[in-house]
Amino acid sequence: MKIPNYLYISVFFTLIFISCKDNNEYKVNSEFAPYLQRFIDEGAKRGKTFDVKGDGLIIEFGDLDNNVAGLTHYEDPVRIQIDRTYWNTISKCNGADMMKEDLIFHELGHGLLNRKHLNTFLENGDWKTIMCGGDKVDDHPWNINYRGIRREYYLDELFNESTAAPSFASMKLPVDTAIYKIRHYISFDSEAQAGWRITDSTAFKTSIDNGRLKFESKTNAIYLLFAKAAVDVSSDFSYQLTLSYPQGDNYDNYGIVFGNINSSVDSTEYFTVNNSKKMRFGNRSWYTFFSELPENQIIASGNNTLKICKIGTFIYYFINNTYCYMSEIEVKTGKLFGFMVPAKGTVYLDNLYICEKKTGSQTRQKTPSKMEFGFKRIDNRHEKKLYNSSILF
Repeated sequence: MKIPNYLYISVFFTLIFISCKDNNEYKVNSEFAPYLQRFIDEGAKRGKTFDVKGDGLIIEFGDLDNNVAGLTHYEDPVRIQIDRTYWNTISKCNGADMMKEDLIFHELGHGLLNRKHLNTFLENGDWKTIMCGGDKVDDHPWNINYRGIRREYYLDELFNESTAAPSFASMKLPVDTAIYKIRHYISFDSEAQAGWRITDSTAFKTSIDNGRLKFESKTNAIYLLFAKAAVDVSSDFSYQLTLSYPQGDNYDNYGIVFGNINSSVDSTEYFTVNNSKKMRFGNRSWYTFFSELPENQIIASGNNTLKICKIGTFIYYFINNTYCYMSEIEVKTGKLFGFMVPAKGTVYLDNLYICEKKTGSQTRQKTPSKMEFGFKRIDNRHEKKLYNSSILF
């Protein structure tokens, strides 16, 4: 059979490409160069050295499909692609630097450390490693709380897979949380003790139902309801509220919020649960939630008491009086405390406590009229789960 001439031409150019390819090519986009240098520096601290310019390395932007954030090609030299849309999107939010570092370090873990994906968990439910990815485990999102004391552990583990489990993953409460006095208490037993205005508008309705505040959203917006307290989140404080969400989608998130809800940069902290027994933590100035973890202490469709205790720079999280997580606080100051209601959802509230660290005799303030109350509609941007990172052999 005669072979058409264009096939000869194609083969010729392919041979030229292969023979002329520089196996030591070094081409790293300027956006990624600082993170590559960090990786090299962190590796050096842990006894790992790399000659990326001598051995060759390519890190470039790509337009990746299927919600893939990064892709490592085992070519010679190694070639890493970072999704352009994802990179540009997270660049607009607080926490972008750590999210970018996490992504680049993950791909360099593949390309320079020859690490594969590892989808296992620590005792507290956090991912064991930033090398998680690929096939999901029980629909667990790829979000990693990669910041603060966690960053040091994840870097140790990245360069040494046998790194011991960190102390933050222990489920034994590491501090004394019985150090607070009550500054505000709202029982919701009657309209006079409701705090929030009892009203029926086109957007939402509030009422007292069997000694609880009932908030019914009538719109597709998520609501943050808040009160301005005499306690600032810059101090050591605790905040507790009992909520229930008896109807609606099991994946709707509801819970408590605190910080600066109405500031120009929305730095509201949130701690939410849903009726599929998942809990989330985060700050609204970031691209998405820090982590989503399963929690058997959650009572689906029932009453759930959520509590946070801040001591120093850390928040300790409790569900129904059981300690479940610890993490650094992001918001620096603010006196707003409240709750989150899903779009077109109905949430019931009971027994709100805002406390501060004891400095003398304990007092109780039961006058919600001295607090200012308000609400804000928000979008569902923080409901998004992080992109996956894949590996291509």
